[in-house]
This record gives sequence, C-alpha cells and structure tokens, in this order.
Amino acid sequence: MRALGRGLLISLVTILIAVAGVFGVVILSSQSLDRYAEAKSREQVQRLLDLELEELANRSRDYSWWNEAVELVIYQRDTDWAMENVSGYLQNQYGTDWVVSLDREATLIHGVHKGTELEALPEGLLTAEFKQLMAEAIDTDFADPEPASDILDIQGAPALVAVSPYVAYDPTPYATDQAHGYLILVNYIDEAILGAWRRDFQIEALRLLPAAAAPPRETGQLASLPLATPSGEPLGTLQWRPEHPGQSLLTQLLPWVIGGVLLILAGSLFFYRRLRAYGRLAHGHLMELSTSRELLFRQANYDFLTGLANRSLFIEHLNHELARCIRHKLKAGVLYVDLDGFKAVNDTLGHTAGDELLCWVAKSMAKLVRTEDDVARFGGDEFCLLLTDVASEEDVSRVVDKIHALLAGPVEVGGKHMLVGASIGIAMIPDDTQDLSDVFRYADIAMYQAKSRGTNLFCFYDATMEERSQ
Repeated sequence: MRALGRGLLISLVTILIAVAGVFGVVILSSQSLDRYAEAKSREQVQRLLDLELEELANRSRDYSWWNEAVELVIYQRDTDWAMENVSGYLQNQYGTDWVVSLDREATLIHGVHKGTELEALPEGLLTAEFKQLMAEAIDTDFADPEPASDILDIQGAPALVAVSPYVAYDPTPYATDQAHGYLILVNYIDEAILGAWRRDFQIEALRLLPAAAAPPRETGQLASLPLATPSGEPLGTLQWRPEHPGQSLLTQLLPWVIGGVLLILAGSLFFYRRLRAYGRLAHGHLMELSTSRELLFRQANYDFLTGLANRSLFIEHLNHELARCIRHKLKAGVLYVDLDGFKAVNDTLGHTAGDELLCWVAKSMAKLVRTEDDVARFGGDEFCLLLTDVASEEDVSRVVDKIHALLAGPVEVGGKHMLVGASIGIAMIPDDTQDLSDVFRYADIAMYQAKSRGTNLFCFYDATMEERSQ
C-alpha cells in the first residue's frame, strides 16, 4: 500500500511538474510573442517615420525641380507667385510647418511658417547640421536631383527636414548643371502627425516625450523609439503601448490551467482513497503471488528433500560451463556419485532414516567444494558434482578423496549409525567430450566401472570403458 501511495505521489508530482513545464513554456512563448509584437510595432513606427520623411523629400523635389519655379522664385523673386504656387500651396495643401526658399548664398527669398510669411530667417535656424544637410542636397546629380532629409532640432523641437536644390532642365535659358537655390520643407513631429498615426494605424497611446523627460512608471508595458539628430544629440522619445498578444493568451489560458491542476489534485485524492481501501487486499494478493512464484521456481529447479539443485538446473549450469571451457580453454570435472549400501539403510532403518542420511550427505558434500562449484541430487541416492576451473585430474582426485574420507566410517544421523560408501565416476570436459549429452553417459559408465571393482572406489572415464560397455 505504501508502495502504491508512493507511486501515486510520484505520478502526481510528475504530472504537476509536466503541467508546470507546459505552463512555463506557455509563459516563455507568450513573452516571446509579446517581444516579437513589440519589435514589429517598433518597426512599424520607424517605417512610418521614414515614410513621412520620404514623402516630404519627394514633395520638396517636385516643387524645386521646376523651370517656372527657378525663374519666378529664384531670379524674378515673385513672392506673390511663390506664395500662391509654392509656399502657401504646400502649407495649405499638406500642412507643412515651414516652407522656405533660399538663393545660392542661403539668403531668404520667400518663406512661410505656419501661415505667416517670413521677413527674415529666424536666428539659429540654420544650424551646423542644417547647413550640412544643405551641402548634401547640392552634392547631387543635377540631371536627376535627389533631396537630402533627416530629423533635426528646429527651434528646440524634433522635426522632419527635407532640403532640395532648385534645378532647371532643358529647354531653359538657365544652367542645368548647378543648383540655383534651396527649397526647405519642415514638419514638426507633433500631435498632427502622431494623431494621424494613432487613428490610421491603431497605435495606442502614441506620444512624444521630451529628451529630458523621465520615463513613466509603466515603462514595462510601453514601447519606445528614441529620436536623435545626425550627430547623435537626443531629440526626444516616441512612446506607445504595443499589443500584447502573449499576455492576452496567457490571461485566457490561466483559468484553464488552474482548473486542470485542481482537477488533477481532486482526482489524485480520490484515487488515493481508493488505494487505501484496496491496498491491503492487493498487498496480500501480491505476497501470495510472490510466494507462489518462488515456490514454483524452487520446485522446478531444486530437489525438495535436500535443497540441492536438481537435474534440470544442474544441466543448465553444466551447459554454460562447457561453453566457457571450450571458449577459454579451461577444464572442469563432472563427478557422478552413487551411494553404496543405501538400500540396506532403507530396508533396515526405514525410509525416514534414509532421507535423513541423504540430507546429511548433501549438506556435507556441499561443504567440501568451493562456492563456484555445483552439487546436485539426480534422484534416489545419486548425486552429481561440477568442479570448475581445475588444472588437472589430480585436483579432482583430491575432492574425491575428501568424499571417501567423509564416508570412511559409520555415519551418525538422527542418533543412528549407518555405514555407506560412494562409487564415483568422473568425466573431464572438454578432454573426454564437448557434447553435453555424452558428459553424463561417460560419468555414469565410469561410475559403474568403479562399482564393479568394489565399494568406495572411483574411476576416470577412458575410451576403453565405452568399448566394454558396448
């Protein structure tokens, strides 16, 4: 019962560990899924930022790579035309915060800031990084000019900036291989842009944090994208709340997992109580079965009277020993022992005395040999010994002498004196034979040869005995 209880406990612990392992995998997978979703949302915001910058740059090229604009804005300085077709139009049509046209010396020709025309460039607008962007803009292929764009600090706020050279193309009276001025477009990264992204792309809680702002306390639930100038100066941080599909999945699975664990515990408790009810009965049956199996094994392999190995088990051991002798070039001796005078003991003292004598002989012979040797009873008053790892016949003879010395005088068993001897036939393996079926026949022939010469004698088998037997 205790074993069954331990088995149930081990099974329960194993199941709980498996459930915990599965739940751990689910947690790790949900976290990985959340990280993946956050990375994808960061890629999305970065892509939106790049697209805004790209659209601004393309728009600046569309209105600067234009012969009419080169003539009327740069050379004729027609501010009314510039306001109607370039500055005012771009601001009204696209909501561009700054639209500024400069000549080649970076002097203001015309500009608009949030609907107000500029009389002069604000101080500090053309920073070193801004001028670097302008230099990149005119370092281009004038047959297919490419604008320069980046994120800059415009009067203390992050902004998307695109600079495109005013370029003419044939037919035109103006040079086509140089920049005639600059068209600058600026869009602040403000609520107008962020609100459109939140609305059109479902980016929840998107906002811009100033560079000096401390991160909010719920940062672990938010994703962020830092903004910086080309030189690495921080401009602020875009922050939003990404989707957490893994967390949502975990929230849905958690009640099921808890319910499953409780169900397992309840089922285990039920079965444990059932085991307590049937444990003793099962234990009794198992003990009976074990005893029966052990009894059957002993009945099949051991002599019921003496407790020695029987013929079947002895043959199995002999078969293994014969193979080992052949494989490793070893020797072994098989002794066939027949008690002389045993019939007289049975006839005069009774079968009980004869059984006692057999038990005494079996016990005494088992003490004469080594633990690696075998002693078996073949039935009646016949015994067989297997002496392993012998060097020569002399080693076997010494054991035979011990057996004869054991039975040399009257034997006292159960208060009665009995006089018996032993005729012993010996076959050597593998010298005499390598065939298991011949081993006992040769030893038996040698035993009868010894018995024919008298009592308490022994003989080693030789081929002439076989001829005389035939």
